[in-house]
Amino acid sequence: PKNCTDCPSLVLEGVNLSPSERARNLGVLLDSQLKVKHHLSAVARRTIAQVHLVHQLWPYLDREALLTVTHALVTSRLDYCNKLYMALPLKSVRRLQLVQNAAVRAIVDAPRYTHVSNILREQHWLPVGLRMQFKVLVVTFKALHGLGPGYLQDRILPHSF
Repeated sequence: PKNCTDCPSLVLEGVNLSPSERARNLGVLLDSQLKVKHHLSAVARRTIAQVHLVHQLWPYLDREALLTVTHALVTSRLDYCNKLYMALPLKSVRRLQLVQNAAVRAIVDAPRYTHVSNILREQHWLPVGLRMQFKVLVVTFKALHGLGPGYLQDRILPHSF
C-alpha cells in the first residue's frame, strides 16, 4: 500500500516485489483489507457499459432476443461472485441494483426515471439483494437433497428439531 514503511516486500529471483494496494483473484478485486469496494465499482462500471450496448440494440431486436442479450452481457456479470456481497450493507450493493434497474429499463425502453419495481416483477427478476440470497438458498437446497456438488454435500448436514 501507499506510504507503507513497515510492509514486507518479497524478493523473487532477485526481483524486489513490493506489496500492492489491490489484487485480482478469480476476477475479484480485493484491497489490502480484503474489502470489495473497488470490485463493486469496477463491476458496476463495466456492466453499465454493457447496458448501454443493450439499449443501442433495442430498435433492432425483439423482446426475447433483448432478454437473451441482457442475460448474457449484464445479468451474468451481476451474478458472478455475488455470494461475496451477502454480508455487505445494502448501501454497498446499491450500485449493482442501479445497474439492474438500468438494464430492465433498456429492455422495455422505459424512460430513465421510471420506477422499475413493477417492470422487474413483470420480467420475473429479483432485485440484486434478493437474487444473491436466492442463489445461496438454491445451492444449499441442492446440497441437502443430493443434487449439488459432492464437496458441499459432505459439509452440510440436515438439522433435526
